[in-house]
Amino acid sequence: MIKTTVLAAIAFVALAAGACAQEELDPALYVARDADSTMYLYGTVHVRPRGVDWGDEDVREALAAAEEIWTELEMTPETDQRTQELAIQYGRAPADRPLSSWLTAEENARLDGLAQRLGLPRAYLESMQPWMAGLTLSLVPIMRAGYDPNSGVDRAIDAYGDANGKTMRAFETVEQQIGFFAGLDEETQLAFLREAINEAEEGPAMLGEMTAAWERGDLDTLERLVVEDTREEYPEVYEALFVRRNNAWIEVLVRELHGAGVDFVAVGAGHLLGPDGLVQQLQARGYRVERVAG
Repeated sequence: MIKTTVLAAIAFVALAAGACAQEELDPALYVARDADSTMYLYGTVHVRPRGVDWGDEDVREALAAAEEIWTELEMTPETDQRTQELAIQYGRAPADRPLSSWLTAEENARLDGLAQRLGLPRAYLESMQPWMAGLTLSLVPIMRAGYDPNSGVDRAIDAYGDANGKTMRAFETVEQQIGFFAGLDEETQLAFLREAINEAEEGPAMLGEMTAAWERGDLDTLERLVVEDTREEYPEVYEALFVRRNNAWIEVLVRELHGAGVDFVAVGAGHLLGPDGLVQQLQARGYRVERVAG
């Protein structure tokens, strides 16, 4: 079953870290090469507790060698502001179709109880589209458990690039990322909302399992929790949030490899994994892709 936190991951959170003691980091880092190009591929988590690390020595050495750094989204104050504006714009429910109209009386009662436990005004949720309400219900417990969007791996990498004069590149725009959610069909949005009502408070524990797997480089566990569950339970979501995006990104990566130099690619860890992941897609095109051994 796909958990609400998997969807939240794509927009704002991803494979978030637990607030427990951090293991010694050994996250997975790949390298692809041809005759005159080197490309590092680093699967990230977008939210970490304040003060924990974001990469090991191998990652830092790869970053130091890179000329260009790629992330999913440009990370600037302007981008953050635009994200908030678009989330409000596209996440607002029509006046004639409030959130409660999507749910049964029993589901509304459960939502009332969850909102009360989380300290969220019910009227605040009532004005949201189901996808936006589902994200909100998922994110609040995560944030209360000590997570900080400003401590994510991607932001640390972006800050490193800015501080060290690297050329920063982005795969997507804010409009595209918000559009992935706003464009979900009604059935998928409703399923997401229902699962948020039922599972939101379990999010921090599940993310603790995910982050432990990320920190030790356990790709089998990450693939099972993130990729396989999404593909099996929500094929429409998997197609929109993994397949289409990976297929667009792979064209950019191949174009970069046709040139020369060293690139560092930092995207959510799920995008590297599975049959539609960037690693297997590069290998299928004849590139030698190896995991960097720490």
